[in-house]
Amino acid sequence: MVRDPWRVVSGPGFLPAAHVIGKGSALAATRPRAHHSSRPAVGTGSSVVSGLRKDDGMSPTKKFREHARRHGVSDDAVTRILWSVQPSVKMDVKRPGNVRPEDRVVGYVGGLPDMPVHSTWKPGDHFVACLDLAAIPKQPLDDLIPRQGRLLLFAGPDYRDAFPDNGHAPVIFVPPGTETLVPSAPVDFSYYTMREESQELLERRVLTLLEPAAWDILGWPESDPLLEAAIEEYGSLVPDAPVVNREAGSSLDLRGAQLNHHDWLAIYEEEFQEKREQAVAVVRDAPEEFDELYARALREAAEASEENTEPYVCFAEVAEANVFGSGDGEVSWMIPHDDLLAQRFDRLEHSYFC
Repeated sequence: MVRDPWRVVSGPGFLPAAHVIGKGSALAATRPRAHHSSRPAVGTGSSVVSGLRKDDGMSPTKKFREHARRHGVSDDAVTRILWSVQPSVKMDVKRPGNVRPEDRVVGYVGGLPDMPVHSTWKPGDHFVACLDLAAIPKQPLDDLIPRQGRLLLFAGPDYRDAFPDNGHAPVIFVPPGTETLVPSAPVDFSYYTMREESQELLERRVLTLLEPAAWDILGWPESDPLLEAAIEEYGSLVPDAPVVNREAGSSLDLRGAQLNHHDWLAIYEEEFQEKREQAVAVVRDAPEEFDELYARALREAAEASEENTEPYVCFAEVAEANVFGSGDGEVSWMIPHDDLLAQRFDRLEHSYFC
C-alpha cells in the first residue's frame, strides 16, 4: 500500500532522523502597520511529520493540490487557500514544572541565551527564544529552514512600531559544534530611571511542540466570501491532515515557507487579491503554473511598495502576550525570499500585527 504523503502520523517509526545537536542545545538546557485580526487556521490532528520527498519532481503545493483533489476539493478552492495560507510548525511555552514526559521539547524562551563566543548582544534588544532545529519536525510544505544547530531570536526595542528606527530583527544561526558561552545581559542607559541598567530578561520557559499543529489563513476570510467558501469546502471534504481548525493558537510559530507573505498583502492590497483570482482561472487548466504565478505576484507587490524592493516572507512569529507577558499583537521576523532559499539569516526585519 502506498502511504498518502499528506497523511500525518504519530509514533517513533515516523519521526525524522536525528541530527547532531550543537553545544548548548536547547534539549540539553532543559509591521509595517498594525491591524486587528482573528485568524482561522488549517490544522492537523497529529504530529507534523512529512512524508514528502524532495527528489520526486513534484512541488509541495502540487502535492497539496493532489491530496485535496482526491477528496473532491475543487482546484479553485485549493488555489485560494494556497494564496493565503501560512504553513508553520507551532510551539507553546510552559514553565519547567509543567512539562510532561510526553511533551516534545524544541527549545526555550527568555532568560540568558547560549551564544557563539564572537557574537554580540546589542543593548536594548530582547532575547526571545532559542530553537533546537534538530528537534523540530519538518512540515508538509517545506519551510526551507535547516534542521541542524540552533536559532536564536532577538527582538529590537521598538518592535511594536509601525516604522521602527531600526527595523532589523536580529537572528543568530548556531551551527552544530560552535563554541558558545552564556553572556551577561547587556547594560544600557535607561531614560526611565536615568541610570545604566541591565537588560530586562523575559521569563525563562520551555518550548514544546504544539499538537494538533495548524496552518493559519491570512486576513479575514469572513470578509472574503470566496476564501471563506474555499476553507469551508476543504474542511467539509478532507478528513485527514491538513484539516481546517478555526481556533488554533500558539506561542511561537516557525514559518519560513515560501507561502508566508505579509499580513497587509492579504488585507489591503487589492491588486494582490485580484491576481489570486487571475491565478484561479489559469490554474484550472494548468495547475503547474501556480508556483510561478504566486512568486511573480509577490515580486510585483514588493517592487510596488515603498518599504522593500524584494519580497519578504514570514520566518517566525510569536504571540506577544504569551512570550513578552503583555500586549495583544503578533511579533514577526520577516526574511527576504532569496535569503530564505540561501539559508542566510542576517537581513531579517520586524513586522507587528495587532
